[in-house]
Amino acid sequence: MSDTAIFDELAQLAARRIGLHIPDNAHDRFVGTLRERAAHLDYFSLQDYRTFLFGQQANGEWEELARAFTTGETFFFRDHGQFDLLRLRLLPELIAQHRHDKTLRLWSAGCASGEEVYSLAMMVDMLLPEWSGWNILILGTDIDSAAIAKARRGRYGKWSFRMVPPDLQQRNFHLEGNEWVLDERIRRRVTLRVSNLLGESFPDSASELHDMDLILCRNVFIYFEPAATFAVAAKFTETLREGGYLLVAHTELIGHPVRELESRLFAEGVVYQRHVQVPAPIPSIRCMQVREPSSISPQEWGKARAQAWTGVTTPSLVRSAGDALNTPPVALVRAAPSAPTAEMMFKEARAYADRGEFDLAEQTCHKILSATPLATAPYFLLAQLAQIKGDFNQAKECLNKAIYLDQNFVAAYLELATLCERAEDIPRAQTLRRAALGIVRTRPSDEVIEQYETTAGELAQWLAQWEREPIENHPKKPQS
Repeated sequence: MSDTAIFDELAQLAARRIGLHIPDNAHDRFVGTLRERAAHLDYFSLQDYRTFLFGQQANGEWEELARAFTTGETFFFRDHGQFDLLRLRLLPELIAQHRHDKTLRLWSAGCASGEEVYSLAMMVDMLLPEWSGWNILILGTDIDSAAIAKARRGRYGKWSFRMVPPDLQQRNFHLEGNEWVLDERIRRRVTLRVSNLLGESFPDSASELHDMDLILCRNVFIYFEPAATFAVAAKFTETLREGGYLLVAHTELIGHPVRELESRLFAEGVVYQRHVQVPAPIPSIRCMQVREPSSISPQEWGKARAQAWTGVTTPSLVRSAGDALNTPPVALVRAAPSAPTAEMMFKEARAYADRGEFDLAEQTCHKILSATPLATAPYFLLAQLAQIKGDFNQAKECLNKAIYLDQNFVAAYLELATLCERAEDIPRAQTLRRAALGIVRTRPSDEVIEQYETTAGELAQWLAQWEREPIENHPKKPQS
């Protein structure tokens, strides 16, 4: 069997075993990764490595391949819009429904290093501070055992808190050296384990995976083949109780209709609810409602944004595509001849940032720019670092430079739009979003926009709601 045939066969096997989709523009990366892994395991031929992957002892190796092709980037309360929706609407509704039986079952599927599932636990703690007498399951699973091990340690650097209000951080963590340690009060309420969503059988009454009230599975389906997306979404549906909710990243299930799931549109995004056979009255939950920005004046929109999710009246960064826009790009330096060296240095800068060594990260970015002045990714990371320091003017300057160097840098447009919103410059924010929308509409619809872990087509659909079009073309109003 030729090497090309082996690569094609292993791509198909990856889709069956872990649901992994290898897009055309990632083919060379996939081939390189397979060669590296084969050499790392001391296989002398790709044929031998192929035989190993088809065997029963290869689960750990499939985990390595999944880790190589997915982004573990995450942070606490990622996408404030969706967490607004959880805090103001979904969780209060579920708690009200369970006042009599005092049970609540929540699952973060694809929780990476734990930030999402612990964010969920902190939110439940805020809404239901007296857990006594309640039977609450908050489950976090991921295919990556190393990520689950990190989650169990419950120790995080400053980079994981870039969107967390200081009072919430101080309430649930204490500082030890350069790390923030999660309080045992929150950690003991979360169950963590390794799980392959495609390979594991669920619902399963013998495990925790049954009768869920809420499943969060965000930024996971973007890596899946369509067949795997449908299969896992169908299993999620069966694992939800009637009326339970599935929350995915924006647009991830567009084009993947699943029986028994009904979509509910809110200002913060779409939520999927398992069909209720016998409709039951929904408890009246008082919550803030926000109309689409395209249908209200900038002044009204600014007032609506003033109520932050923490309940403190401060300007809120309302995002069109969620806080994924704040994720530093894994797309590497867009530069010319010296790209390999610049790429290595940029990875080093990102590693410094991940460890909370922000000064070293900044210094490395400046070294890259000294050697490769046309690189854009360092400017984007510098903008992120400036925001950590609270220097929003410096962040804007870096993003403007990135756009000047690369007029198709979608993430820079959208990040700059959120900063303009913070400064109450709504018209400028809308202009930047429309520019980003125009760019993604020129890209192949299946091209992955890695900063958002979504495709150009899906991002275009999401951003379209912010474009000024005739009112009949706007998305439906959120449900009351």
